[in-house]
This record gives sequence, C-alpha cells and structure tokens, in this order.
Amino acid sequence: MNTSILTVVLAGVMLAGQNGSPTWQNSYATAQRMGIEQQKPVLVVIGNGDHGWKQVIGETTPETTQILTQKYVCVYVDTATTAGKLLAHSFEISGAGLVVSDRTGGYQAFWHQGNMTGGALTSVLTRYSDSHFSFRGTETNAARNSFYPSAGIPANFAPFQPTASC
Repeated sequence: MNTSILTVVLAGVMLAGQNGSPTWQNSYATAQRMGIEQQKPVLVVIGNGDHGWKQVIGETTPETTQILTQKYVCVYVDTATTAGKLLAHSFEISGAGLVVSDRTGGYQAFWHQGNMTGGALTSVLTRYSDSHFSFRGTETNAARNSFYPSAGIPANFAPFQPTASC
C-alpha cells in the first residue's frame, strides 16, 4: 500500500515539473543572464497589461507549454510601463510582438510584429530551441504587402501573353 502511494506521489511530482506553466521574467537583463547561463534561447514577448503575453501567444497547447518551460527563458515586456515602452522601441516593435534570441544571447534569431498563436508559434519555438540551430541572421515572419488591381478593371482585360514568335 505504501509503495502505491509513493509511486502516485512521485509520478505527480514528475508530471508537474514537465507540464507546469513557464516562468515569466519581468527583467530583460535577468532573462539574458539566465539564458546565457542555461544555454537556452530567450523568448521576449511584448504586450500590454499584466497578462499581455496571453494576448500575444494565446492559450498554449501542452506541447507549446512544455517547450517554453523546458527549453526557453521567457520574459514579458509590458508596454504599459515606461521601461517596457523603451525596450519595445529598442526591439523596433510597436504594439505586440515577440523576439527569440539565439542560445548565446548575442543575437536575435527571430523577430515578429503582432500576435503569434497556435501552430505557427509552436513551429517557431521548436525551430529555435533545437540545439542544432545555427544563427545566420535574424529571420522574420513579417507580413508581405501585395498590391492588387482595383475592382474597376474591365472584364475583357487580359494580361500580355507572349507568343511562340516572340
């Protein structure tokens, strides 16, 4: 009987460590030091308000939570504060966004303006926490501006089609 209880307690402790929520640092300098010491990338989430990080990354799946907890040092920058506004400005993010460092803490491996949730977030976190990832330059997931013709184009309009004689 005592063995069964001990087994359940130990299993609970082990699972709690694996599935717990990530610890969000509120000091970027502290997070940088921790990332370097632990050889983990730093995830900087920039948002507004006490739990603004939830708006930026949404509700996390168990997989995403595990990646954040085990493979990242997480820091939340609150733009409702003066220091948060200045730090967000230094990252060139207005509003919400996130930045991922490389494992050395010396480079931005990924930069994103806006919210990032679901599968895209999990994919980014998986990529940059991989111990085989090597920094080559900051990657972005920025939106692309495309310009489409206006609705006033005549229905019989056809783009140029080259012929064989061209």
